[in-house]
Amino acid sequence: MSLQIIEYSSNYYFELFKILKDNYNTNITQHELECNYVTDNKSIYLALLDKKIVGCAFLEIKNDYVRLYKYGFISYVAVDIEYRHRGIGKKLIETLIHISKNIGCTAVELTSANYRLNAHKFYETLGFTKKKTSVFIKELYS
Repeated sequence: MSLQIIEYSSNYYFELFKILKDNYNTNITQHELECNYVTDNKSIYLALLDKKIVGCAFLEIKNDYVRLYKYGFISYVAVDIEYRHRGIGKKLIETLIHISKNIGCTAVELTSANYRLNAHKFYETLGFTKKKTSVFIKELYS
């Protein structure tokens, strides 16, 4: 098993799209993906196993201007169902933590739906702790 974590490039769009579609039921186009998630402060990382994309994670570098710190925000962590429980998600997140630390971030955050208890346990094994906050949303329809 030759696992590599690489930064996204356009030639991997279709493989990434399949993983995102399977895990998040999205129809994001290549143009939308690259305009919104490949910017100065946002990157996509891919897990490449024997030349096949089997996972992904998105990293956004954010600044908290009130509490004065920079942090990494991890989102859209996904591993192809056929390749789960092989350390791929762990390697993706550890890589994003390392990248965040190297550019001066003092923390890394991520969110997870309340019902994803296995994911919560997984994040805790990687040193994450649950904050005492809740996310609220108000859908705005035209």
